[in-house]
Amino acid sequence: MGISRHPILPWVSSFFGTIFLGFGCAYMLWPREAFPTFGFPSPTTPADLELMDAVMVLYGVKDIFVGVAILAATWLGNRKTAGVLLVAGSFCAGVDGYVVNRFTGTGEWNHCGYGSVMGVIGLLVMGLLG
Repeated sequence: MGISRHPILPWVSSFFGTIFLGFGCAYMLWPREAFPTFGFPSPTTPADLELMDAVMVLYGVKDIFVGVAILAATWLGNRKTAGVLLVAGSFCAGVDGYVVNRFTGTGEWNHCGYGSVMGVIGLLVMGLLG
């Protein structure tokens, strides 16, 4: 049995789906507390705070969708679909890291670190590695 068929891969895939669910819920329920995790400076005016709250809810819904999609494809769909979603999620993490770095000059590895691992897991789940 190659590593791409290892029985632990669906559980690792589920781990990443659950991370997306957790972050999405945090962004929606506690947007002001979750915003600093990006590394951006906190908004100071009431209007900026309201706008950031709204943006965080939008971002949270996206993360919840991605988490549910990864979990559904992993357990109810097929492995290739789950792998594609994991690779796509890793690209999202890479873009997140790029944007944070361009704005703050640091913090990209808070995104690129897990994103690169998620991408490799996605390639394994698809059967393209191992």
